[in-house]
Amino acid sequence: MRINKVNKKEMAKKETKETRNRQKEAVLESLEKGASIKDACEYAGISRMTVWRWRKESKLFKVEVLSIIDSRTQTVEDALYISGIKGNVKAQIFWLKNRGGDRWKDTHKIEGLAKSELTFANLMKAKKEQEKGLRNNKILIVKEIV
Repeated sequence: MRINKVNKKEMAKKETKETRNRQKEAVLESLEKGASIKDACEYAGISRMTVWRWRKESKLFKVEVLSIIDSRTQTVEDALYISGIKGNVKAQIFWLKNRGGDRWKDTHKIEGLAKSELTFANLMKAKKEQEKGLRNNKILIVKEIV
């Protein structure tokens, strides 16, 4: 009789492991087809917490999930690039601001002012000084050419 109890426990463990593996495969399959994590969990009949636990427990499962998500990001990057190449100005701006580093951004550094001095009056003064410097440079360039 003792043998039957041991066999039943082992069989139950084996079935549980097989069920878990099928669920993991179902989640990964769903994600590959474009489902959200929430939808993939519903398809596999598990909770989102289960997926997060599996990701903590299994480095391989975590890598597989992250690989699928990264693949999606690359697909969107490719689509953005193609859209920009085809003339979509918004896509071009977005690409340049995020990929062009310091050459393409909306923020400008104002040198010579401390953070505590960033008032409207000081900003206007800095702008005038900057414009004056630009005008002086233009005059110098004209003088050098003549």
